[in-house]
Amino acid sequence: MATNSEVVSLIQNTLKFTNRDERVSRRFILNSLRTTAKTLISQKMLDRTLYRETNLFSKINCFDFKKDEVIKCPIIEFKRCDILMKSIHKLPEPVFSRLGAAIYEITSVDDSFELKLATPSQYRRNKNRKYKIDGEVTIYLGSDGYLYIPDNEVYSVNVTLLTLETDKLEQCSSCSFDKCLSIWEQEFICPDKLLEAVVDKTIQKLSITRNIVQDETPNNVERK
Repeated sequence: MATNSEVVSLIQNTLKFTNRDERVSRRFILNSLRTTAKTLISQKMLDRTLYRETNLFSKINCFDFKKDEVIKCPIIEFKRCDILMKSIHKLPEPVFSRLGAAIYEITSVDDSFELKLATPSQYRRNKNRKYKIDGEVTIYLGSDGYLYIPDNEVYSVNVTLLTLETDKLEQCSSCSFDKCLSIWEQEFICPDKLLEAVVDKTIQKLSITRNIVQDETPNNVERK
């Protein structure tokens, strides 16, 4: 896969941005690329083939939790828990589709067992089940972006997910990373078969943005 820097440079060279295009920064271009990629990946997720492309997924080792006050939890289904664990950090935003969040797996820190990802409504139904699965630990992604583990005292997990916010992975992990890359050295997360479409759509969008900026400075007079 190409790096963020390589894909952004491709856009800059195609549109021939100059110093007068300061409002269209490299970060703005990258965010535009990510927004477009997220839309196309979300559509592609519906056929489930992307889950076979493991190189698209990122793994956060040692994603830590702390005990949360049940009374303050915004998720009503968890207000009757004996123990509620809440992740210390928000999860880097996963790609979503109608199938839910693109979270491949969540495991214990030694990868010896897998936690079951579910929704709060599923938790409520499971609480009412007559028979429960021994040893099953369930985890939930809240609408606030945090992960929650009710009824089990778990302080750290590993999370494998499809996210375009790869620059946030390191700050979410309490384990040291082997190599610290700048955002521009990191890979641009996008299937090869979608990259051309992502670039083309982003160029179209930025061309419109560029024209708007130019119209704000008529007669080639640049604002101070």
